Order: sequence, then C-alpha cells, then structure tokens
Amino acid sequence: MNRRLFLVALLAVSGALAQTAPVPSPADLARERELTRRALSDDFGPITVEARLLVGQLPPQPLGPLPSVPSGRLIGSVIRTSNTPDFPNSQSVYFDSSASPAQVQAALQASLRALGWTPFPGGLGPSFAGGFQGAENPEALWSYRLEQQLRFAAQIRRVGTVTRVTLNLSKDRNLREQIQFQERRGSEYPTNLPALRPPSGTTVQPNGAGGGGGSWTSSASIQSSLSAAQLLDAYGAQLQAAGWTPLAKNTAGKTVTSLWRFTDQDKNEVTGVLTLREDAPGRYSAQLASLAFRN
Repeated sequence: MNRRLFLVALLAVSGALAQTAPVPSPADLARERELTRRALSDDFGPITVEARLLVGQLPPQPLGPLPSVPSGRLIGSVIRTSNTPDFPNSQSVYFDSSASPAQVQAALQASLRALGWTPFPGGLGPSFAGGFQGAENPEALWSYRLEQQLRFAAQIRRVGTVTRVTLNLSKDRNLREQIQFQERRGSEYPTNLPALRPPSGTTVQPNGAGGGGGSWTSSASIQSSLSAAQLLDAYGAQLQAAGWTPLAKNTAGKTVTSLWRFTDQDKNEVTGVLTLREDAPGRYSAQLASLAFRN
C-alpha cells in the first residue's frame, strides 16, 4: 500500500474510533421508561400494581415521615400503587452512604424515634439467628405508626466502600394483628440451630428457616470449590464448636449426611442432621435440622 492510501485508511479508522455512542432518541427513551415501568409493576389477575420510577427524587407525598440517612446520596424512589387494599401501596427510597453500616443504623434509629415511629417488638417477621448464613447479611430495622397503619423497614448493606440503604414504607391494614403476634412470639424459644458461616471459597444463599417445639430446619444453596465431604467437615467443625457431638456419617450417591446429638437449653437431648447434596460440580443443596421428641 502506498503512503497516500495508508494515510487515508488511517484517518478513516481514527474517525470511526473517535465517534461517540449514538444519543438515544425520544422513542428509545420512551421504550426504556415503559420497560422499566413494566419490570417494576406486577399483574396479580384482578389486582393491578402500577409503579413509578423517580430518578434522584424522593416520593412527592411520602406515606410517612422519612428518617435522615447520614452522608446519604439519594439514588431515587419507586412508588407502587394498586387498585385494591388487598395489595397495599408502598414506597421504596434508595441511598448510598459513605458512613459505616453501624453509623447508618444508629442514625436511622435516632431519627425514627424523633419522628414518632415505634420499633416492632423483637423485629418483624421470623428472626432465625441460626442455620446457614450468607457471607454478608444486611442489617435491618422495622418500625410502625399504628394510627396511620404504616409499616417501615430499612435494609443496610456494605458493598465495597459504600453503604447501600433501602427505606421501605407500606400501608398495612393488619398492622395491629401483626404487632400482637410479635408480642406473643417474644415468649417463644429461639431456634436451637447454631449459625453456620461459609467456609473459605464458598458462597451461600440461605433459602429459608423455620420450625418450633424444639425442631428446626435451615436450608441453603451453596457454591464452593470444596467437595461435599470437605464442606461437611468444615460445617461439622462449627457444629462441634457449638456443642454438637457427631454420631455417624453416611454417603449415598452424591448425598452425604452426618448425624449429631446435642443438649438444648432445657437439658433435652436433641438429634441433629446435616445433609449436603451435589447438584452439579461445585453446586450443592444443604439442610441443617434439629429433631426434638417431646412427650
């Protein structure tokens, strides 16, 4: 290629590389807004839930007084409304904060008290301290305003150098009954499952926990570089540290199970079972259970 043709080709390539991305047209932006609205809305048959996305804005009419987020940068809000009281209206507000999760939690608690919110007795919903744990569980706060039938929840999670904060407000016509249930539940025994932390190189997604009367279960999906036997040993070490005594171990195909015995806070002998099943290379389903037989 001669010098002149080479320069022409080089200029053409340089011009193409220098071009910026095309600016979205009004039609493109309209489709994006419609897609976002559809993604945030749900259709429950006769119940239609409409959602509004407010970028960088608070709800123009908050359902209740919003607490202050320390060092918070407002990301935006999502407002959901429905055509029936069976699906309550709700609002979510998103912030990033440079403060630590502990600082955010303390500031929110003080702000909520000053605004007249009342903390839920013992928190809201099942609070299982034991069983399979994720690497980072978000901090949470729950409060209410009984006269307005309003429920408030905050989630606080550290992601890198930023603390992500989500504030949720919702109407709840069954609020009084939920508070009474929480007060009754406060006298019940907590779970007797110890908290199991992820071993090194392992990611855990808890799938749920529940039980009562001394028998409890916790399940999780696990991704790990460890084998099922290695995972069982790693979790078994944590169970032994919590006072569980190993009784037996069994392998059937891709499922390994260990049997345990421990004594609960009322001096009852309880059976424990830890099971891991390999669903695919490096992927497992896990369950931890306590089985109490009371006369």
